[in-house]
Amino acid sequence: MSHLISVQLDVLGGLLTELRALGVELDGEQQLTAASGQALARSLAGPVGEEAGAAGAEWAGALGALAARTLAVAATLDAALAAYRAADLQLADRLTPARPGLPAVPR
Repeated sequence: MSHLISVQLDVLGGLLTELRALGVELDGEQQLTAASGQALARSLAGPVGEEAGAAGAEWAGALGALAARTLAVAATLDAALAAYRAADLQLADRLTPARPGLPAVPR
């Protein structure tokens, strides 16, 4: 049994914008976290500094992976949105009336 799927392209475009912004923000956080971890490793002597540096590196890695995957989802959504818009335009062209003032009918 098939089901009807309704997609609001403008809303999907808004989600795409938010995903891209989130990916960029996460990437910035990754860079800041990596730099902070390195600064802690240099500032704190001994095992404490080593552990702080390792923790910063691990968090930076996690944030980097999350940023990359968020941007990958955004790229996939962008491609899907472009395909939906192209299909919508093709359908609209097929429903355009032959002459102005006449009702639109499929061709």
